Formats: sequence, structure tokens, C-alpha cells
Amino acid sequence: MPHDWDDPHAHRIPARCAEAARPTGRVLVVEPVRDRTATPESSLAMQVLLGGRERTVDEFRALARPHGRTLAAVTEVSDHRTLLEFAFAESPVVGP
Repeated sequence: MPHDWDDPHAHRIPARCAEAARPTGRVLVVEPVRDRTATPESSLAMQVLLGGRERTVDEFRALARPHGRTLAAVTEVSDHRTLLEFAFAESPVVGP
């Protein structure tokens, strides 16, 4: 779920991670998170240079949901990075 991908392409990563971790594995992601650890400069750079963007916790949650994952934990690990832990959802949600 990297910040340097646009929304349509960003779904590829959680889809492949969910596929690899089925049925009960967890997926750990370390990323800047817009409402926590990302800087305005990094958000602007992602948009201008790569067409991506820094995402909020809720946006990460929404990216994972269609792929049968739920956001289980959020931990700030540095000034600029957050650890997001995704677990298998009991009943995968259909749709974004």
C-alpha cells in the first residue's frame, strides 16, 4: 500500500498480500500516514512526482477492506513512519 501509487494501482498490493497471507496471516505495513506521521512536503512530493499520495488511517482501512483485511493495530514507530497491522477479516466486506 505504498504512498507512491495512485488509488487504482494501490489496490494491487493489498490484494496480493491478502492472497499470500490467507487464511489467517497478518500483513504489516510501514508507511508515512497523513493524519499521523507524514509531512506536508512528502505528501506534495508523492502527488507531484509519482501521482500517489500519503493516506490517512481511514484510507488505509478502506484499501484493505475489499481484500478481506481489517486494520487491527496502528503504532507510530518513528517521527515519519507508522506500523499498520492488517488481520484477516472474519467476513470479507464486498466493495470499497
